[in-house]
Amino acid sequence: MNKQNGARNKIIVLVIVTAIIALLHYLTPTEPHAYHMLHIALRKFYFLPPVMAAAWFGFRGACATAFVVSILVILYAFLDWPGNYMEQANQMGELAGFWVVGMISGRLFDRQKSLLVNLAEANEETIIGLVSALDLREHNTGMHSQRVREYTELIADRLGVGGKTKREIGFGALLHDVGKIAVPDQILLKPGKLTDQEWDEMRKHPDAGYRIVKRIGFLKDAAEIVYAHHEKFDGSGYPRGLKGPSIPPGARMFMVADVYDALTSERPYHSPMTYDEAAAEIRRMSGSHFDPTVVDIFMTIAPEQLTKIARRHQNSGQADILTV
Repeated sequence: MNKQNGARNKIIVLVIVTAIIALLHYLTPTEPHAYHMLHIALRKFYFLPPVMAAAWFGFRGACATAFVVSILVILYAFLDWPGNYMEQANQMGELAGFWVVGMISGRLFDRQKSLLVNLAEANEETIIGLVSALDLREHNTGMHSQRVREYTELIADRLGVGGKTKREIGFGALLHDVGKIAVPDQILLKPGKLTDQEWDEMRKHPDAGYRIVKRIGFLKDAAEIVYAHHEKFDGSGYPRGLKGPSIPPGARMFMVADVYDALTSERPYHSPMTYDEAAAEIRRMSGSHFDPTVVDIFMTIAPEQLTKIARRHQNSGQADILTV
């Protein structure tokens, strides 16, 4: 929805700019000579809309805008065709220029966008590879990070979050446990209960993850989710004891998704719960562990959607567990 609003706003700006240029062009007389010079200068501004359209909408948008601009110029020429051959040639050259500038700009901007998309996809694949390696290191979690990312994005969708913000929240969910790379194996992989000292070491991983992720420019907002993913709505979490709205919204969404996946996945310390059992447990912790608004939104997601994600990122040998 946000993307659609952005495109509509750009179209409105483009129409307004074109209309202002056309209005000034049509209202400026060609006599005396000083006005004629201004009239010619105003025509040059018609090059601006095709370039704007190229930057915002690519080749097709630039061509469509060049067509509109050409119609405006041709209409004026039909109403007041100059008798001077040089001026006629100048206007014909401008018409051709609108198309050349628009098409070249459109192609260049399309190519730039394609390169940026490829770069973003390459970055994402690299991050997924890193996260998969971390999940494999912690043998009990399997494809946990990728499932949690998609659960969190489902919640974000229901809350009306879209575009860049949703992508950042997804990356934060995906990278939430990256700080565990700093936790020694004898603690991270310990099969039994951790000592108080070992828990103190384990609780350092949100801060370690934050320091790792915030160094990457396009992940600075995601780093805040990594830092706050073990906070609790009532302020009893760690590492900073944040409470309520002071916890980043993305982290509050992630908390519900994270616990849901933990409850419905096979772990050494418990068997997987069904959807109904996990949902009841999440409701029980609403207001203490979780933001009640996020819990309410989570409950509107159809169990089938969650099951589809779980099956897509299923652990090796994991059975279908999300039966109602």
